[in-house]
Parts: sequence; structure tokens; C-alpha cells
Amino acid sequence: MTSSKHLTEDLADEGVPSGVEHEDEAFKNHEPFDPASISLSSKVVALDAVLRRIKNGTIVLTPDFQRNQVWDVERKSLLIESMMLRIPLPMFYVSEDKDGVWEVVDGLQRLTTIRDFILGPDGDGKGFKIKHLEFWGELFNGKDFYSIEKKSNMPRVINNIMEAELSFTVINPDTPEKVKRNIFKRINTGGMRLSSQEIRHALYQGKSTRLLKELTLTDSYERIMAKTIKDDRMAGRELILRYLAFHLLGRKAYRGDMDEFLSNTMRHLNGDITIETEQNYSNDKIIDEFDKALERAYEIFGDHAFRRSRGNLRKTPINKSLFDVLMYCLTRASNETFNRIKTNKTDFEKKFHSILSNDEFSESIGRYGADPLGVKHRYSTLIELFKEYSHA
Repeated sequence: MTSSKHLTEDLADEGVPSGVEHEDEAFKNHEPFDPASISLSSKVVALDAVLRRIKNGTIVLTPDFQRNQVWDVERKSLLIESMMLRIPLPMFYVSEDKDGVWEVVDGLQRLTTIRDFILGPDGDGKGFKIKHLEFWGELFNGKDFYSIEKKSNMPRVINNIMEAELSFTVINPDTPEKVKRNIFKRINTGGMRLSSQEIRHALYQGKSTRLLKELTLTDSYERIMAKTIKDDRMAGRELILRYLAFHLLGRKAYRGDMDEFLSNTMRHLNGDITIETEQNYSNDKIIDEFDKALERAYEIFGDHAFRRSRGNLRKTPINKSLFDVLMYCLTRASNETFNRIKTNKTDFEKKFHSILSNDEFSESIGRYGADPLGVKHRYSTLIELFKEYSHA
């Protein structure tokens, strides 16, 4: 099944060529996507228009996923000084959705700095006070935008700021989603490379991002998972999203591209696309089932839930693939089935750990965890185990 030998045989059955005849064909076969599918446009936008977009929410500044990368006041101040000196700012990159809303791909900290300085938290210009300026510190250190605009005898400086024109490259909405994510990953120049879930979080704002955040804040998640799975880089949200994807869309909907599978789940939750699902759901139902499955896992496995370890052994890391399949089974198990598992807990654990020690299953939650064959094997194996306890 998931051994390299079997995987090779499966690929051979599908007619994967052992070689290529022409260089052009080899190049075509290895292109990650059609370059013609990238749809970009360039725009120069006056600062007034940018601020108007920020105010009405058509430029979305959501630094939630970059909270460890926020600029300090000195770096912010030097950006403002550049605008005072009419030094052009680097290109901004945004992704536009079908409603014309821009999500920031590159330049989030710069736009956030401009917003925080010119508008301030209350829109009155009383934002942060600039300091450590390189050239004009003697004149403007310690001043906010309001002070410079109202009290300065140098209106030229305010004009330099407010007459700035910002250059944007816009990823148009007809660009395929996979290409958008790839562009986002490559272009982003923040101090720390964004994780896949951080990119999804930035691109697919809406019901899905709110739901994932809410699930990481539930009491059961905080108690059972949060000490091990840190969410500062959205590792917790990606783990939960894997469960939601398999739980809502079903394992048969998975085609081998985990990024696309998870992204489509977020887009479906947002209502941007419609996918036939295995489950009818509301937010409340999803949260209730999530809590129930976590509590059940802890009842059976304790601190070793979703890990390869057991008993008095040292805890191993939480396994993503084990998490999605166990949560799937525990969500679906009836109360009668789960009560039988609890009654026969020792027997269940013995069978479960026997499965874990099986080489094929081990690979299905290891190096082949994202392979369709690995997914099929781990789900069919654990579903069969749970079925053993579904009848008296």
C-alpha cells in the first residue's frame, strides 16, 4: 500500500513515463502551472485613495498572522521620514477578490505604519510619535501627525506625505487560487517567511478564519492541545483545518494536494465556492462536535492523545495525520459505540497500538500522510477498528 514499492507500482499502472523524448516536453511537464494563468495589473494610487480604501475596508490589513513581526517605532519612523523627503516607497503587492477587496501580499507593515501614523486609532491623526529620525529628528522627533499638521510651520512636509503616490501590483481575481498562493509565498518579503496556513489566512478572510480562531479558543482545545501546539504561526489552526476538511468534505474528496484541499475547505466555509459535503453543519454544530471529539480522545488516551506514545513512555509529538483520522472517527462514533470503547478501553488501546506498530499504517501517518494511498489506508483501518465496537 504505502510502501515505496507499492507506490511505484501504482504510478506505473497509471502510465507515468520513465523518460521524455524532447527538451520542450520535459520543460512543459515540469512547469508548476501555466505562466499564462498569472493575471497581474499595475496601478499607481494616490495616498488619499489608499487611506479611503483602508477606512472602508477594501484594503484589508490583518496583521493577526504577523504579530511577531510588527515593526518597532524606529523602523516606522524612518518610513514616515522617507515620505516626508518624497523618497518613493517600494512596490506593494495585493490580491484582489471578485468584490474588489485587496488582501495585502507584500507591504502589510508599511501600510499599517502609514495608517497608524496618519489616521491613528481614532482617525484624528493622534497616532504614534515618530522618533530616531535620520535627517529631521531635531524638528520632528516626538511629534505625531496631528502635531505636525496643526502646529508645524512646514506645510511642505505634510504635502510631501499626503501627495505621495503608491505603486501597486494587483493579482487579479481570475488568477487561479493555487497560483495566487504560490505568488504570495514567493513575493512576501516580511522578516519571517509565512507558513502555508498564514498565507491561507491572509487570502481567505471570512467565516473560515473566524471559525478556526474560535476553535483554538475553546476550553477543550486550550486544555488538551494548546500547551503542545502553538498557534503563533497558525500551526494549531492548520491542524484543526485538516480535521474540518476530512470531516466536512470527506476523505474521498481528497486528491493528493493538501494545500489545495485545505484552501478549498476555507473557501467553501466562506461561501466563495460550493463543494458537496458529507456533513450538514453550522458553526455551533462544528464547535460542539469538535469539543466532543477532543474530550473523547482525552478520555481514552489521556496526555498521549494523537501521539504514537502511550502509557508511562515519554510523550512523542502530536501527529497531524493521526489527529485528522482520530478526530474524524471520534466525531462520527455514536454514543453507544463510544461507551463500548470506554467499557473495553484496555482492549481498544491494545488493538489501536497494534495498528500503530504496523509498518503500513505507520507510513500512512508518516511520510505518506499526505499521499492519497496513505489517507485511504489510515482511514479505512481505523474506521474498521471503530466498527468492531459499533454493535454489542
